[in-house]
Amino acid sequence: MYFSIDQKVEIAHKLDELGVPQIEAGFPIVSENEKEAVKKIAHEGLNANIICLTRTKREDIDAALDADVSGIITFMGASDLHLSIKMPNKSREEIISMCMDAVEYGKDHGLFVAFSAEDATRTELPKLIDLYKNANEYHADRVHIADTTGSINPYAMQHLVESIKKEVDAEIAMHCHNDFGMAVTNSIAGLLGGATSISTTVNGIGERAGNASLEELIMALKLLYNKDLGFNTEVINELSQIVSKYSNIPIPDSKAIVGNNVFRHESGIHVDAILQDPLSYEPYLPEMIGTKRKIVLGKHSGKSAIEEKLDTLNLKLSDEKVKEIVTLVKKEREKGYDISDEKFDEILEKANVKR
Repeated sequence: MYFSIDQKVEIAHKLDELGVPQIEAGFPIVSENEKEAVKKIAHEGLNANIICLTRTKREDIDAALDADVSGIITFMGASDLHLSIKMPNKSREEIISMCMDAVEYGKDHGLFVAFSAEDATRTELPKLIDLYKNANEYHADRVHIADTTGSINPYAMQHLVESIKKEVDAEIAMHCHNDFGMAVTNSIAGLLGGATSISTTVNGIGERAGNASLEELIMALKLLYNKDLGFNTEVINELSQIVSKYSNIPIPDSKAIVGNNVFRHESGIHVDAILQDPLSYEPYLPEMIGTKRKIVLGKHSGKSAIEEKLDTLNLKLSDEKVKEIVTLVKKEREKGYDISDEKFDEILEKANVKR
């Protein structure tokens, strides 16, 4: 996917409005255009701290410095598999030395430095702890556990974080991928184990199956774990729509929090209860994330849904006429027609109802 500079700036402003404390704005060494985008965001006067991604190379960190960010996430593979592929001619000791040189270089230039171990969840624990201990000794501000292939389960993630915390005196962050649909769950498990930061993406977009979804994590922490971190959640739906539009990645209708179906109700039993008390079939009100409830008509619709639709048209009909319209709606839907406003008007005509 590709975002223009202006699109990135707009998204950064919306993230800032949401209340995200730290925005990873890009990877400056990739291109001059990328560096320009990161630098522009860094100069927007946002409340969020603007950081960027770097490899463990001084030229990458120099590019970050040119972009005027306040911090970096510098990364290196940690597993034997990754190192055998990426650094086949270097020993683990040489690779650790490279990593620590990058951490030290960043700190010497006044940057916030987070060190991320790629493929951490498939790395032998003693080797991983040794890497993080080195980063801590070189004054890294935070260490990241990257579940690069989404291959850990929540119980193992909590245990992993707890094990690292016993040995390493550093802030811990999670970077989870969603290959098994567990990115948010694993992130929360990491928090329960003692981690303090989570890498997320809007709508969960990212490589392969994506990353931990920002909106899912925020709402789960707020409502399921009673951890209100002060986010302006009413921005969520707008932010989600903007990112979907610019990334050209549609939001699945059933996507948690921001999917089109989340506050969409058709079943007669559901609608009848919803109209009396929305929380009977909704875990929270749609206004909390800046969207609205939608009562749709279909073959499962009942009298309450039809009456609600008629109310919007300022029509008051007899029970007998409402039941007739219910029957017509079901028949039209079973023919394969969506019950759009135009189709509903046709149904009213068939029922001899004048507007």
